[in-house]
Amino acid sequence: MAISNFLLIIFACVSSFSRGIISVIDRYQMGYRKQSSINVNFLNNLCSTALVTVLLMGMLNRFSAPTLTGEYLWHIGIYGLLAQLVAYGYSYVFKKVTIMQSIVLSKMTDLFIPVAIFLTMGYFSQSAYLISIVSTIIVVCYIIFKQRHSELSVKTLLTTFMVIGPLLIVQAALSPLLTKGVVKPIDLIYFTIATIYIRCIITIITFWVKNHSLKFKPGKLTKQVFWIYAARAILTLLAQVTYTLATSSPNSGIAWVFLNMTNLYSVIFGSFALKEKIHVADVLLIICIFGLALLSR
Repeated sequence: MAISNFLLIIFACVSSFSRGIISVIDRYQMGYRKQSSINVNFLNNLCSTALVTVLLMGMLNRFSAPTLTGEYLWHIGIYGLLAQLVAYGYSYVFKKVTIMQSIVLSKMTDLFIPVAIFLTMGYFSQSAYLISIVSTIIVVCYIIFKQRHSELSVKTLLTTFMVIGPLLIVQAALSPLLTKGVVKPIDLIYFTIATIYIRCIITIITFWVKNHSLKFKPGKLTKQVFWIYAARAILTLLAQVTYTLATSSPNSGIAWVFLNMTNLYSVIFGSFALKEKIHVADVLLIICIFGLALLSR
């Protein structure tokens, strides 16, 4: 069942805003508190899983759980694996390029995602695809102009795109296929909870393989740090639920216009929390893209 473009835009914006704040929190943890990305991701996933466990217990007392068929479990497993692979892909991207350059890499996939969704779901909207093309051109031109003095080579940019690009395109193409038939909002929440469990398991396995142990050094756990991890866990749940809602529909191509601008949102939020420099043009760019996307309703 297709969701209206307006609702998809709302879900995508909430998900992107939440992930933008999460990105700022992670940069604070790794940059200011000098925590390794492995420790931060490991503890963050444990906190998120603990939160959804509490939510799951509450939901099971009020709503019936979906039937766990073999096909359902396979879909959840693949969905969670794709989500975690994209997270790892972005970790690689941030080691190679700046945040602003990563936005270009993400937005370039907007040119391919609607076509990929058409191949898996048979749905294609000319107006939504036009918005994807126009928004991509605007964002890419804007950021290339801002980064015109950067020494980053085109070869490095293309090589990095070959890592994150296919992951995003495959994720976008398979998401509505994997959630097909899960039409009730409550069932999508159950699906999301299961996805977070899968991601946590993948993170634990990765952490174990890399360190040969589950021991880690979380640093000094003050009251402030506790609330940071708690806030991140809540934002992770919110981001994942709205992401599932935004990408579960056959016409989810328009949602990716906003989902692929998450890193730009993190730049804006970083200006408030981390006192990073921001330009008015960055905010105007988001307003412009939002206005264009509303035309596709």
